[in-house]
Amino acid sequence: MNIFRVENNYNDLYQTSDCGGDLNERDCPLSEEQQEPTTEVNNRNERAKAVYGSVIPTAENEMNRGEVESYSKDYSHISILPHQRSLLIFVSTAIAVVFALAILPTTKNPVPIPLLSASSNNNHSNNNNKDYAQLAQTMSNPTYRENLLTTAHALCDAFANKAPLDKVLNQFALDSDDTFCFEHGLSRLAPFLGKKFSGKDGVKEYFTIISNLLSYQDMKFSDYIVDVDAAVVSVRGEATFLWKSTGNRWEEVFTYRLRFDKAGKITAYEVWADSGAAYLASKGELGD
Repeated sequence: MNIFRVENNYNDLYQTSDCGGDLNERDCPLSEEQQEPTTEVNNRNERAKAVYGSVIPTAENEMNRGEVESYSKDYSHISILPHQRSLLIFVSTAIAVVFALAILPTTKNPVPIPLLSASSNNNHSNNNNKDYAQLAQTMSNPTYRENLLTTAHALCDAFANKAPLDKVLNQFALDSDDTFCFEHGLSRLAPFLGKKFSGKDGVKEYFTIISNLLSYQDMKFSDYIVDVDAAVVSVRGEATFLWKSTGNRWEEVFTYRLRFDKAGKITAYEVWADSGAAYLASKGELGD
């Protein structure tokens, strides 16, 4: 007795005989009772194609069962269903997004990189050339540097030789109200500290207070440093000072910073000295 069997996995039509062998339907035609309507078979084939795609062969391929079984065993595991394809796309996209976020800069406000055009580069180069030319011209002009150094030496020599006040004042630009003297320190430590003495009268007042309160000996200067561009001369000084009212003495190292105008006159006189020693000497508390 022949039993009719349909293999859904391969969408092919087979017939099993009493002998145990599978025969093609064309070799052993079925009876009319055993045959299924052609329309129903075609519908099943179409549904199988919609589910499994074209990877699985059908009866229309005219492949025998052995070939179909071999194909199914070797390649059926690599077929990708629609929902699997969607999952694979989602996972790939997620990995790409995570990787992109990991390599992005972490700064909140990245500093923009300026893009210089050819014209801006030329302008910048021209400005640098002008600055270098001006610097070279200033440094190649020894007259102004010598004027600054000459005035600084004249002032320091006047101090060292205890020259009259008028000779000291001659080194200052007294015609300008911006000219000043300033000795750094707390104003409560001494009356000449921490106060800006401006103009002709102010400069004269500063040196008058100094001469009334202090005397000195063995004053000398060294290490003159000239900054032509800033019109500044710095100098190191040292001397032994005496607070007249208490008789207390102390040795001190101090620094002058002198700024000049175009004529080579002093417009700013700044002093850094031992204000603590001056305070103790004023109180008579400075020991030997």
